[in-house]
Formats: sequence, C-alpha cells, structure tokens
Amino acid sequence: MKQNAYKKLVFQNIENALDELNAEDKGHYFICNCPECHEHEAFMYKNNQRFIQCNRENHCGSRMMLEFHEKGNMSAYEEQMEKTYPNLTPEQRQALNWSARVFSFAKTGLKSKSLDNGYRGLSTKVSRSFIADLQREKVVQHLFQKAEPLLGKDYSHNSWMCKRNLVFPLYGEDDTLDRVLLRSSMDETIEPKEIQLILNPSKETRDFFMDIPDHAETVVISESILDALSFREVDENVGFIALTGASKTRKVKEHIHDNTNQWCDKHVIVAMDDDKAGWKATQDIVSALDQKGIDWSVFDYTGDCKDANENLQDNRKAFEKAYYQLSTHMKAKEINAALKQEKERVFSVEYEP
Repeated sequence: MKQNAYKKLVFQNIENALDELNAEDKGHYFICNCPECHEHEAFMYKNNQRFIQCNRENHCGSRMMLEFHEKGNMSAYEEQMEKTYPNLTPEQRQALNWSARVFSFAKTGLKSKSLDNGYRGLSTKVSRSFIADLQREKVVQHLFQKAEPLLGKDYSHNSWMCKRNLVFPLYGEDDTLDRVLLRSSMDETIEPKEIQLILNPSKETRDFFMDIPDHAETVVISESILDALSFREVDENVGFIALTGASKTRKVKEHIHDNTNQWCDKHVIVAMDDDKAGWKATQDIVSALDQKGIDWSVFDYTGDCKDANENLQDNRKAFEKAYYQLSTHMKAKEINAALKQEKERVFSVEYEP
C-alpha cells in the first residue's frame, strides 16, 4: 500500500468502531484488530481517533481513516453498508451489523461465569477469544428477535433454542460475519449439543472456521471449533481449520486446492473424530493434501478418547505430549532433510570433476 493511500472505514460512531475493532485501552492509545490483516496489532491514539495503523510494518502496515455518521446523518453509513452487502435488504444489513457488534462486545466487554472459570478444558484466554457468552435466555431471545430478518424464522419463543447462550461467530475471508454455532452452558444435556445457523444469506457462506497466524508452522484440521481450540490451548502458535461437521470437507478441499502456496511451508495434522464418519473425512482430506504435495500426519488420541476436546479434558498432559511429539518429529524430519540436501550440495561441489 502506498504511504499516503488511506482506506476509509465508516462507522456510526466511535463507540461502534471500538466495539467492532475489538479495541483494548492502553492508556493514551487503543490496540485494535487490524481491518486488513485481522491481527490484534493495530493502534489508534486517543487524541486522533480518526486514524488507525497496523503495527506489523513488514507484513501489513495498513493505514486507514475512520469516518463517523451519527444518527440523523446516516446516508453515507447506509451507502457503505449497501455496497458491502448489496444482496441484503436494509433490515437485514442492520440486523447483521447489530449482531456482529453484539458478539464483539460480549467477547470482550462482559464477564462470564462459563468462560472466565475455564470452559471444557479451555483457558479464559482461549475461550474468550472465540466465544461470546450471552449468559441469559432473555438475551438470546432478544438476539433471535433482532436477527429474524436474516434467519427467516423467529426462534425467540423456542426455549430449546434460547438456552443456547454460547455463540461461536464464524467469519468469511472478508472478515464479515457468515454464520454462528450455538451451544449451551446453562443446560449441557440439550441435544444436539451444537446448532449451526447462517446469518449472512447474501452469499455462499464458508462452512468452516479458519485461524492461521502468519508464523504458524503447524496447522490442525479438526471436526469442530472446540476440537480446534483444544490444540490452540496447548500451542498458542498453531493454526487451525475447524469443520462444522465430518461431512463438510468439500470447501476445505477447495481452499487447499486454490491456496496451495499458503500451505507449502506448513505441516498439517488431521484430527477428525475417531469414528466411522471421522475416518471417512480423514481419507478425504488426506487425499487432497497428497494431490498438492502438502506434508501431513494423522493425530492419534490417547486412552479411549474419540476427539481432541475429550482428550484435553480427560488427560491434558497426555494430549499435549502426543501433540508435541508429532510436531517435534515432523520438525526433526524437516531438519534432517535440509541437512541431507546441504551435504549432497557440498559433496557435489567438492568432488565435481
């Protein structure tokens, strides 16, 4: 990006901007999510709240100007929303924007008994980064009322749905809200444990969740977001792709096929559930990785565990050991291969006729 080329971001007001950018107060400035690379390393000075810059100069360094349009002067804001979501009605755009802001605020601005004391083996740091706890049935009911234009159905009078207070927002490649996964910490006996809803009917939503840091050497592909976060719990640097079910492999394979260059320097650990559907998904994904020459291995759960989150809760030390043995072994293979290649190069130079 050119030094003086600033992208414009339009918000209703500074409060909405701080919510959507996941801003953290650092005294005389805020640390925010970069709207371009999405890393939590952009800064905004309090004495200049119309300018934000990514601190990752060698990787992003984007600079953006913020515009605010308070109520009564919403034409430019509505115009920006219409350009972003041209296939949505004004009511749907408003509902999508409202939902995204609520989830962002719930993840960072509310205390949570379910998450702050650890959730299913996950620490507060990991769980609060990816899960929004709406806490009470009435709040979930209100969410369904506001999101009805997007869902095409009013779930607000369905107690079975309104008990699902934990929301996992899933975002597309353009960082817009695509869909949500709903679970309950109020009643964990509810079946099915996880419900998936599409919140953005304007496009074909991506049916997997992806979070791969630039520096990640290992990427885990798992069957659910909870399983993926179980690996993030033992390695904060691991990247992951979380499916929304064992049968949902098609779009992951398409992503691998279309973005091979992003995978060439990474080792992939396939960690589907240890059951018939999981093994079928494993074979499907491994075949796609093989076709592109991407390094992979299959994770072997310890004990009688069938998935990563169960393994984390059942025996964290064994789960962590199994992960690091696998990732360390693959790094050792890479080092040995590099040493062998270097020896062959030196030998060919020294003994060249």
